[in-house]
Amino acid sequence: MDVKESISLHEHLVDQEWFNAMLDSSLDCIIAIDHGGIIVEYNHAAETVFGYSAAEAVGRRLDELIIPERYRSRHREALARYLRTGEGNVIGRRVEVHGLTKSGREIPVELTVLPIHPGRSPYFTAYLRDITERKAAEEKIRDYAIKLKESLIETINSVSTTVEMRDAYTTGHQRRVAALAYAIGRELKLDEKRLEGVYFGGMMHDIGKIVVPMEVLTDRGPLGSSAMKTIHLHPVMGYKILKSVHFPWPIAIMILQHHEKLDGSGYPNGLMGDDIILESRIITVADIVEAIQSGRPYRDAKGIEAALDEITRWSGVKYDAAVVAACRRLIVEQGFNINDNDYTTTDFVNLTFMKVGEEIG
Repeated sequence: MDVKESISLHEHLVDQEWFNAMLDSSLDCIIAIDHGGIIVEYNHAAETVFGYSAAEAVGRRLDELIIPERYRSRHREALARYLRTGEGNVIGRRVEVHGLTKSGREIPVELTVLPIHPGRSPYFTAYLRDITERKAAEEKIRDYAIKLKESLIETINSVSTTVEMRDAYTTGHQRRVAALAYAIGRELKLDEKRLEGVYFGGMMHDIGKIVVPMEVLTDRGPLGSSAMKTIHLHPVMGYKILKSVHFPWPIAIMILQHHEKLDGSGYPNGLMGDDIILESRIITVADIVEAIQSGRPYRDAKGIEAALDEITRWSGVKYDAAVVAACRRLIVEQGFNINDNDYTTTDFVNLTFMKVGEEIG
């Protein structure tokens, strides 16, 4: 061996030693496989997380070692597809998957796969991180958020019940408005967060009536101008009651605007068109439909046909045309019964969190 060969070999050994040190000092699991799925590199972090020593792992198939059995065929198909087309769903991406330890326990891991092409046949390096603790923490946060949401719903239900206890003639009115408003919002394809807001806005839209005298609420005769002015104050009073509450939805604005009309003929501020938020426009139509089809102290129930006639007559003038059309589809075409639809607590407590949707491969 000449001097140049000796220096080259020495440099190679130093590079290899440095590479091995870097591999084993990594806090993440680093596992490399060849194009046949055989493990060729397996660092210390992988030994700790998965329980196999490097001596046990190197030379074995990755899918038979740390991939749960139900996902092995998917892994093999993905490997074959990449070798055939150069394309892979997880290549270069960070995904959450499940891994299998030596003891047979499945654990959640975060995975990134990068291909290496030193020659004709590619190798693949997988970087894996055990996220068991993170997922446990996320679950605790989720449970806490659900409990908070349940408490919020119970509070809103209590507020709604308090309003109804003062006015026996409109018992269930807010619930029915909330149910119809929610259904209209769903028909309009609002996202889940806005749907929840519409529902809760409907549940509390008349909270301002708490300050309206009982004799006005239960008056069986036509309301005089003084009583009418008092009634017209309830959106403002509802807004004042809730404006300082930090809801994740514009509840106070919904309440303030639920008697506004597109043509400016509503109250309390005579707003027009897009100055009225969509949630309020939805609650307005639901409120009108429920109020007309139900009985009141000063008149008998007019029925659902009269309610639909009202919103159809003023569609695009007083009431949002898209909201009216959605309401009509629900009732006329889909058979929605405003008197037989309520949404329980369980419909609203489930939060959407990222799930482990993809497994190794």
